[in-house]
Amino acid sequence: MLNPHDNLRSALTILAFMAIGGSGSDAFGLDVPVPAAASANSIGQSAQYDTALWTAFLAEHVNEDGLVNYAGAKNDPNLLGFVTLLSQTDPTSMNDSNASKAYWINAYNALAIYAVCWKLPDDRSKQDTFSVIDQPIDGLPPNKGFFEGLEFAVAGQRYSLDEIEKRILLRQWKGIHPRKSSVYLFDAPKDADPRIHFALVCCARGCPRLQREAYDAKRIDAQLEFATKSFLTGSSRSKFNLRDHTWYVSELMQWYESDFVDSRYTKSENSVFEFAANYVRDDSLADSLRSDQWQMSYTKYDWKLNIWHK
Repeated sequence: MLNPHDNLRSALTILAFMAIGGSGSDAFGLDVPVPAAASANSIGQSAQYDTALWTAFLAEHVNEDGLVNYAGAKNDPNLLGFVTLLSQTDPTSMNDSNASKAYWINAYNALAIYAVCWKLPDDRSKQDTFSVIDQPIDGLPPNKGFFEGLEFAVAGQRYSLDEIEKRILLRQWKGIHPRKSSVYLFDAPKDADPRIHFALVCCARGCPRLQREAYDAKRIDAQLEFATKSFLTGSSRSKFNLRDHTWYVSELMQWYESDFVDSRYTKSENSVFEFAANYVRDDSLADSLRSDQWQMSYTKYDWKLNIWHK
């Protein structure tokens, strides 16, 4: 049965196709196949969403360091079943913004892993040199192919990972055709939260640690707090030096700095240092970040695959 939003959402999708062509991405796309018999455009064929399959997969194939056993993941029925479920569920039926936010974070992480499994060579020696920024797609820079060129059947649409992150979770529609942004609007959570940058994992070692549990509507604020604190204070990707007031931090903070200070977003602050001050465990450091002059030194992002040979 169609939910009350379906007819309007379908009409907007058709208008977007007519106005600008394509099914979702801003550039050329390569369809990633759904692992089971499911329609790529099954807007009216909704299934009941839950995270049991994804939770079981994470417990089995992700270790304590957030690394993934891709050899076991490749044909894991829990991952394949969850990816199929994502293609058949409709997040517009989730009236709660937290439920929608959790849905899209789980979708991003699961689809990224599924895409790696789809493209990863069987030769173990080649797996260790595999990188998500070395997946060329015609018409895109080599480092953008994995993020912008692969299109997934999710929520009755075809979306890239870049669209899920920027257009849906972060509600960034500047420069997007109005008819296309109206389709994103239907799927997007009602509020955007920059902490999602510490929850989304694109299968690189430089990413935040992949958590071994699904994101859940009832606990998502606490889960995002934990993910943010873990990245900013509990990892090698972020170190504060009080002596010279230098923050040695991953390039991730440079790429997305504008999101942490965007007043449209919940949890944003006036500066990236004030944002970080909310998550450090040392009160004196937090005070210094809010009141003293600090500088940032960015550490190189590690794009090697977050693989675990079990």
